[in-house]
Amino acid sequence: MTTTAYETRIVADENVPTIEIIREFDAEPAQVFRAHTDPDLYAQWVGPHSVSTRISRWDARTGGAWAFANDRDGVEIATFYGSFHEVRPAERIVWTFTYTGEPDGVALETLTFEKVGERRTRLRTLSVVADFATRDGMLASGMETGVREGYDKLDQLLAPESASPAVAGPATRHFEDAARFTALVESASAEDFRRPSPVPEWTALDIVRHLVDWSRGFLGGAGIELPALDVAADPATAWKKHVADIQAVLDHPAGRVLSNPHTGDQPVDQAIDTFYTPDIWMHTWDLAKALGHEPGLDEQRCRAALEGMAPMDRMLRESGQYGPAVPVGADASAQDKLMAFIGRDPAWQPTS
Repeated sequence: MTTTAYETRIVADENVPTIEIIREFDAEPAQVFRAHTDPDLYAQWVGPHSVSTRISRWDARTGGAWAFANDRDGVEIATFYGSFHEVRPAERIVWTFTYTGEPDGVALETLTFEKVGERRTRLRTLSVVADFATRDGMLASGMETGVREGYDKLDQLLAPESASPAVAGPATRHFEDAARFTALVESASAEDFRRPSPVPEWTALDIVRHLVDWSRGFLGGAGIELPALDVAADPATAWKKHVADIQAVLDHPAGRVLSNPHTGDQPVDQAIDTFYTPDIWMHTWDLAKALGHEPGLDEQRCRAALEGMAPMDRMLRESGQYGPAVPVGADASAQDKLMAFIGRDPAWQPTS
């Protein structure tokens, strides 16, 4: 059994009715974040060893809601519910937390996921309640035992030797990149999907349709036949169904191999991770721009992508995937340099 030397620090402020919990984990922020937002994973670790958790409602997005129950020896002993105020992939969760036995004792909790080293994350949880009596009642309820034992279970879930999808690189990378793209899709109105995009002759809708259509066909090389989705009729619903389908393949690759005349034979999760997930990430820039948002791609990842693609410049141009490179200054951001390399104009803005 894997254990860590990390201490769980629980601090009750003398001046305001808050509880701060600080804990580090040997995992990337995206992995710890996923363990908090994937209901199947969350149910595996939350709470003390003596209870099991049943999720009854779970919509881990900004504006969503959740509910779960704790059972001991098959008997329900407590239920909890709340809402997701903000969900920012791999960075931050703000949610409310209420015990049904104390409906007036709602807590507002902010969780931040901070990368503090190579494959290490510091999780901070700040709970704010209405008064000291509520805060002290929470502390006296056995909360500390539940938190410490729950985090011990989370350590096991995140361990490299664990079979959990929380630590499988391709599954977690898709989970994180798809979540960012999903947030953009959900923010768009029907009219927004008709807006032009930085990709010549493509609308915002075409970006979503491209990601859905080609990847579902691509998986046929692994014997995975996914039904066609009508993206035009309801882009958000189709996209979320598509994300769930791809995530299911990544969480349970089952040793399947994807054969493709252009890419050869690869394990299906590796093939998705190599060809499809980066496409989501890159097209996040296109969709954000089309919707009038700043993309904010990770600079380090942009630099690494550009370094990997630059030696294949001629081949990429000849393939027709990318247009001519756009000139940018030497002091341009890594994001702008990457987009310029693949033929996007970093200064592109949607027409009104």
